Amino acid sequence: MGIHSIIVIKNEKEQYLQYYDEKWNSYLFLNCKLPNGDDINAVKNKVANDLNIKQEFIKVTLIGCKKHKKFSESAKIEKEYTHYFYDVNIDTKLNQNEFEINGVKYKWFSYAELISNERIQKVNSDIVQFVREFGI
Repeated sequence: MGIHSIIVIKNEKEQYLQYYDEKWNSYLFLNCKLPNGDDINAVKNKVANDLNIKQEFIKVTLIGCKKHKKFSESAKIEKEYTHYFYDVNIDTKLNQNEFEINGVKYKWFSYAELISNERIQKVNSDIVQFVREFGI
């Protein structure tokens, strides 16, 4: 069973920050695997390191947890997942619609863009739906 922390960063335009993952050939929410999914400090460190932001500019709130099964595109089998969802606010503006930090591509997506993107829906529709269910 995989335990993943899903990091939801939303801007003032109600767009969600996604990063491009080469392995999945898709944009995804920032995330990290943690031995214990409920770890606000680890999530804060991940955001600070990935986006080159000082930790004092990052506010992290655990929103909830979802356990579910889904077909893994990479492993080609059904897997059980536990996802911890974090709402992350950053006190700095990442204003460009698309940008790169440390060789990683980032892009802002509206909810409508997330649900209309075929690749995101193929590999990550469950996470997109859970973000909506949690009201993040």
